[in-house]
Amino acid sequence: MAVVVPGTTPPRWELYAGMPCWIELITTNLDRAREFYAGLFEWEYETHTDPASGEHVIALREGFPVASLRAASGDQSAWRLYLATPDCAASVRAAEALGAAVTVPVSTVPGVGTRAVLVGPADAEFGLLEPEESWQFDVGLPGTLMWAELVTIKAQTADHFFHELFGYTAEQFGTEHRSDYSVWYLGDESVLARVSMIREFITESTRPHWLLYLGVDTEIGTDELVRRAIGLGGRIRVDPYDSSIGRVAVLRDPTGARFAVIDSSQAGDFGTAANYDPYED
Repeated sequence: MAVVVPGTTPPRWELYAGMPCWIELITTNLDRAREFYAGLFEWEYETHTDPASGEHVIALREGFPVASLRAASGDQSAWRLYLATPDCAASVRAAEALGAAVTVPVSTVPGVGTRAVLVGPADAEFGLLEPEESWQFDVGLPGTLMWAELVTIKAQTADHFFHELFGYTAEQFGTEHRSDYSVWYLGDESVLARVSMIREFITESTRPHWLLYLGVDTEIGTDELVRRAIGLGGRIRVDPYDSSIGRVAVLRDPTGARFAVIDSSQAGDFGTAANYDPYED
């Protein structure tokens, strides 16, 4: 799969640099996480072991890759977003020059590609991925990535860093004193959003994070999926509500990883789950 710089190649059939291209769950209990997401989204799994990158589990839905899962080295579970690059090593150098720090050095994951993980100057972790030619990643469907938001205290710092790194343009949404919500674009295509944390909710322990939205089957609906998640050991962070991109809820899986679910067929007034989520338990 070729990754191209926006403006140099027509977008059809190409993956632009800066587009979300993979998601990965870092979990404190791999077996429990596998069971939860299989019950919630009907994911199936393939386990791969590599001397360099270690053991990782590829999640598939209806035979197509949708995510990977790895055992956490620490005591916290979290979802990680990867952004596409045509040259992982070069993008790492560019990110470091803009103030990022590498947390997982460049390495190759067989069947996925060459990856690295960094923390940007706005203190949010993100991944870079140079996909292999055989790379596949299902999005926009039930049980797959639908949308992603960077929720951060340092909104302007995040805007500058990612816009310099990938050439995003931005459009502001929301209303004054309600939310600072910026959608990032590559060409005419919206790819991500940045949400500025509401000051009243911020504590000393608040940390920036990515909120990943996974699709809901419209025949099931967000409310029923939330009930299923609870039955499987998950927890509600934000009750289901209607937004401009669909009916949304925010959950934690049984290992503590935060994620959102969305039925995009049910759209309502503007709203972002990040501004209803109090950030801390």
